[in-house]
Amino acid sequence: MRALIIGASGQVGGALSSACVRRRIEVYGTSRRGQGYLFLDLAEPATIAPVFEKARPDLVLLASAMTAVDDCERNPERAALVNAAGPAAVAEECRKYGSKLVYFSTEYVFDGAAGPYGEDDAVNPLSAYGRSKLEGERACLALPGALAARTTVVYSHDQDSMNFVMQLINNHRAGAPMRVPADQYSNPTYAPELAAAVLDLAAKGESGVYNVVGPDWINRYEFALQACAAFGFDPAFVSPVETAALGQAAPRPLKAGLKTDKLAAALGRRLPPVADSLRKIAGILKQYE
Repeated sequence: MRALIIGASGQVGGALSSACVRRRIEVYGTSRRGQGYLFLDLAEPATIAPVFEKARPDLVLLASAMTAVDDCERNPERAALVNAAGPAAVAEECRKYGSKLVYFSTEYVFDGAAGPYGEDDAVNPLSAYGRSKLEGERACLALPGALAARTTVVYSHDQDSMNFVMQLINNHRAGAPMRVPADQYSNPTYAPELAAAVLDLAAKGESGVYNVVGPDWINRYEFALQACAAFGFDPAFVSPVETAALGQAAPRPLKAGLKTDKLAAALGRRLPPVADSLRKIAGILKQYE
């Protein structure tokens, strides 16, 4: 099997690449930065077809996106180009080559009024990011057999990533205070487990929308405290705040999060709890001491 990972240089793409290698799946990876990857920029449709011509993939994992929520709010046109029009063009190439498509979506398709949400709950995105990702999800699901994996608060030990756990680690190392929302609830999701579950769903031929998140429904501040405890950090540098006090450009869904009953039924398991994954990261940190 040949897999094409669009956005292989990112956190999720890197986890997918590692998981594919372990499963002896031939991998082609793309990045906007080049650096040993095939060049593909979702904002430049002309870069998509040549990659498909080279890879001729059986499976396409679309992990690339414009994920900076406030940047999307300030530049909704680019957000729509990268998160909606680009995936639509990818879906068309998948149609030509008969490729199985997996699109990585987000809890931000919901308004956060009454989470956690199931796959069939009504969507109502609050932000340009959420709206553009929902458009991309719909464009990809128009392809027969496509799978959309909705996820959120993805974290791992990845030096090149600005995921929440790495922000916490870097702020602690720098002795810098960190204000963390205590009113944003969702499901932190460990990137390697996300990658494994999505590949399992694809291997089983699943299609449609699946929520693929960790089992813990907690607020961001509680997540930070759990991480501090796991890493042996004094949590004094972390302080709880209300989201409104942060003055962010884009509105956030406050009580979001996703239910995983459908995932558990398909795979016979849920993702491991936050405590397990944080212990793994703590083990990695000890290697750097």
